[in-house]
Amino acid sequence: MSVEKNIEDYERVIGRDEIKSIMELAERVKGAQVVHVNATSYGGGVAEILKNLVPLARSVGLDARWQVLKATPEFFKVTKMIHNALQGDMAISLNEEMMKIYLKVNEENAKIVDLDADVTLIHDPQPLPLINYRKDGKWVWRCHIDMSEPNLTVWNFLKDFAMKYDAVICSMERYVPKDLMGLKVFVRYPSIDPLSDKNKPLRPSEILKVLERFDVDPDSPIIGQVARFDPWKDPLGVIEVFRMVKEREPKTQLILIGSFAHDDPEGSEWYKKTVERASQFKDIHVLTNLDGVTDLEVNAFQRSFTVALQLSIKEGFGLAVTEALWKEVPVVARRSGGIPLQVIDGTTGFLVNSLEEAAERVVTLIRRPWLARALGRNGREHVRYNFLITRDLKDYLRMHIDLVGK
Repeated sequence: MSVEKNIEDYERVIGRDEIKSIMELAERVKGAQVVHVNATSYGGGVAEILKNLVPLARSVGLDARWQVLKATPEFFKVTKMIHNALQGDMAISLNEEMMKIYLKVNEENAKIVDLDADVTLIHDPQPLPLINYRKDGKWVWRCHIDMSEPNLTVWNFLKDFAMKYDAVICSMERYVPKDLMGLKVFVRYPSIDPLSDKNKPLRPSEILKVLERFDVDPDSPIIGQVARFDPWKDPLGVIEVFRMVKEREPKTQLILIGSFAHDDPEGSEWYKKTVERASQFKDIHVLTNLDGVTDLEVNAFQRSFTVALQLSIKEGFGLAVTEALWKEVPVVARRSGGIPLQVIDGTTGFLVNSLEEAAERVVTLIRRPWLARALGRNGREHVRYNFLITRDLKDYLRMHIDLVGK
């Protein structure tokens, strides 16, 4: 699930002083046992972070491990409903059978997941009830979802578990549930690994090879969105923006990239909807991990974008935005969740309130490459200072010091 990493390799990205600062913090929790638990080993932002963060934490002296739930499709149907409810779908309610499935899978996992650690980090709602089987040590719930306006019926069911934790981490202050009393609260931004396959530098020849393989024209404008196939990501809205852009810039191509994850049963349904809508137009490529699109291909595609789109209706943070900005690609995005922390309007990209406005901004950037370059350069520096995994590691080390430090 993860590869070995060495903190020293990041010196060329963040500088010697920052490496030294990280090592000094790590010394205060050296040898501490830390276990992260989430629902899937691939296909989403949480897995993306953990596959890089855990080995990096090991490289600075933590005994860090990553555990993934073993669960049934029925469980993931329930947890996707919970996810949607926490993001504000008020129509959802859980019946007794659904709650039973949710609790039973967690009970079964408590017997096989290694929860013996100084700090246990539970990611998102899927493994939240594991707290019922806590061993010694501190327990932290890391919620990556936009919980600013949750469905209160569903949240009230989950709150009883959340209240048993020692601390909660959210990506923004307004995501922290107001009724979580007595817990330590940490606000921490997610991050990308600049040396991972998805974000490391690529030679132009490597990028061209990928475009050629998937029949994408490197000499015409390319716009794209990288996101799960999910109603909150609005892939059909992206296609509508493409339609409007193509009327004014006929050579434009659209690439929609998504991956199927174990914990997202809506993925196949929304993939079919997306492909069906895309089939009405030429120059749209809908690609997934099943087409051989791995992290390296995503990297190459993102580097080929003239403009990256992120038209999410709800978005906890939006790591695909971070990835594009790191590659000096300007982003046109909705004002959703954590996106405005990254897309500074007119500086690293453009924030929009409608599909029409998105199309207008995309056309502007296609026609003014000097502006796209300037926004892209600003975006990379913004990510360097705020959203790299080394900063994420530093935040976790400070939290570990707070909870179990020497």
